[in-house]
Amino acid sequence: MEFKIQSGAVTTWQGDGIVVSAFAGETAFSGATAALDRALDGALSRLITQDEVKEKLGSTAIVHTLGKLPAERVCVVSMGKRAEFALDRLRYAVANGAKALRKAGAKNIATIVLGTDVGGLDVESAAQATTEGVLLGLWRFRKYHTIPDEIGTVDAVTLLESDAARMPAVQAGATRGRIIAEATNLARDMANEPGNAMTPTRMAEIARDIAQKHGLEFYVIDRAQAKGLGMGAFLGVAQGSDEPPAIIVLRYWGAGKNAAPGLGLVGKAITFDSGGISIKPSEGMQDMKGDMSGGAATIAALQAIAQLKPRINVTGIVPATENLPSGKAFKPGDILKAANGKTIEVVSTDAEGRLVLADACVYATQTLKLSPVVDAATLTGAMVIALGHHRTGVFSNNQELTELLFKIGEETGEKNWALPMDEEYHEQLKSDWADLRNSAGRPGGSITAAWFIRNFVGETPWAHLDIAGSVGGLLGDAKENGYQNKWGNGTPTRTFVNLALALAEK
Repeated sequence: MEFKIQSGAVTTWQGDGIVVSAFAGETAFSGATAALDRALDGALSRLITQDEVKEKLGSTAIVHTLGKLPAERVCVVSMGKRAEFALDRLRYAVANGAKALRKAGAKNIATIVLGTDVGGLDVESAAQATTEGVLLGLWRFRKYHTIPDEIGTVDAVTLLESDAARMPAVQAGATRGRIIAEATNLARDMANEPGNAMTPTRMAEIARDIAQKHGLEFYVIDRAQAKGLGMGAFLGVAQGSDEPPAIIVLRYWGAGKNAAPGLGLVGKAITFDSGGISIKPSEGMQDMKGDMSGGAATIAALQAIAQLKPRINVTGIVPATENLPSGKAFKPGDILKAANGKTIEVVSTDAEGRLVLADACVYATQTLKLSPVVDAATLTGAMVIALGHHRTGVFSNNQELTELLFKIGEETGEKNWALPMDEEYHEQLKSDWADLRNSAGRPGGSITAAWFIRNFVGETPWAHLDIAGSVGGLLGDAKENGYQNKWGNGTPTRTFVNLALALAEK
């Protein structure tokens, strides 16, 4: 899909459809929307007064211009109530407007920069959010379909701005929005691939290609090298599969190699999780191809960071392997030794994500000296029970980092929520046979899983993002929602990118 930024009057743009917005119950349009309404003899205002554009955020109505404008249609999308307006509601609304035009058969669509004249947003932020909403909202994964569906596709999107003085801000915001949206869609593409295609080797190839294109440092720690580094927890998970495991490393040197090592992003990448010997129920197991979503987001975020060029060093670490049962697989009762020397009793082989993250976090904090370190993982079903599909669980040893992640979540729409890390939860991980056991059972399952990882970061400022629910319907029945697709939605790519940008500003 082609994305363009164009200066000029919206009333002269020629194409299949234009997206504009309105607040619930308000007909006092301004700017480009007012110009379109005048050209259409008040047809847009009548949509509001006749209640065809509902108060609910994201509701849409389409007017055919019948030759009064070069554009074939105008789609009015509701921003909901003015008092509730925020940046992420803009993303949601414009996504629904673009999808409504697509459903109507439009191939070439445009949108104005929403949320400035009446919403009070600065132009650059509004242009970024408008761009993100359109590009994320129109994304679909149809790679393996051979029969066209009824929805069709949009071939081109134009972001229109009539005020030449605002064009530099529009260009800057839209460019940032496009880079971040394209990275998020890359993470979605990876998460939606089947397990026989998205192997650890394939993930490494994608990371290598990104590194070559965008000037990142890239290397892979293979099975033999991981053994030399003492990564017994990671290798224990990997030993049941014939697919070669890989710890994928991408490094962005935005502040230079003489500066601090910088931010560490760690993403769990179990490219297929059967549960191992502690095998999962067969129902829904096909969705475990998405257990590499944290790793996909990490790779995608490094792509965007390399393009945005913040003055900060950032390293992405992705421990990638399958978790399968076989004659070679690790077993309940086995004792593994992690790279920091801690021993782990395996209670469940289906608690494998925390094991691969353990060695990756030791490598991040002790070997590379990264700080802060933030990991992301589809880690626990308990997270879905606690927060559903609307927020990511945050567990941290650092209040400042926790607060920053919350702020970023509210701005990006990848919402975060902190959960407790009381010492009592750590007590549940004590083992009779080793330093730790890898599962403490159901009570507080997300918290004890986070505490397990905390054992491998030392005193480094650290946060763990449990995305099992927020990444979509990996566990449970999520629904398509505005610009968020219902499955493998790319969380927390935008969080990771915006974290790097925020830390660079400091």
